[in-house]
Amino acid sequence: MKGLLKNNFLAVCSNIKAFSELMFLLGIFVVAVISPSLLIGYVLLSIVGFSVLAITSIKKEFISKWGKYKLTLPINRANIVKSYFISQLIWLTAGTIFAAICISLSWILHGCPFDNTIDTLSVFTLGISVSLFTGAFFFPLFYLGGEEKSEVSVVIGLLCAIGITLGIISILNLYLVPGFTTILLSNAIIIVCSMVMFALSYPLTVSIYRKKEY
Repeated sequence: MKGLLKNNFLAVCSNIKAFSELMFLLGIFVVAVISPSLLIGYVLLSIVGFSVLAITSIKKEFISKWGKYKLTLPINRANIVKSYFISQLIWLTAGTIFAAICISLSWILHGCPFDNTIDTLSVFTLGISVSLFTGAFFFPLFYLGGEEKSEVSVVIGLLCAIGITLGIISILNLYLVPGFTTILLSNAIIIVCSMVMFALSYPLTVSIYRKKEY
């Protein structure tokens, strides 16, 4: 598993490095100015961006034929899929850390950037849930459609993730009474739903991958 994770890291390393430099420079600007809208955008871009870059690295393996070569090694397909899921969680964490540092610095310099401190949690919840839902849809679609349609799979996964997340939020806002406790409960429900979907996507992806012939 360590070898697979290292391979996944090397596959996405160049893109992540460039994206990290961009987020660093953008973070300096976002922290320097007082703009809740910019902070929200930065948090979402950081969390979702790192996650999407991680999952799109799969295509590189198939272009270089390494993805097919791995099947000849003493590695089962379930572990290959598992390494992709773990890699996305790792980069999701990295994006969350980037966003947390930016929010923290802005808070230190300018005070709480939002009207209510609990709104910070909601922004992070939105970014994390969209990232998890995107991965949950992308991986099965990738192995169903093939590497040639990976870009389409990413777009479909991202759109489905945004739609489901906003749909859950709309339903919760419709039936729950506004308040501090409701916000916490809503965030918990959204995160749990995205985590469950991400977890269920793993056995589905493994099942699809095992039936693929190369």
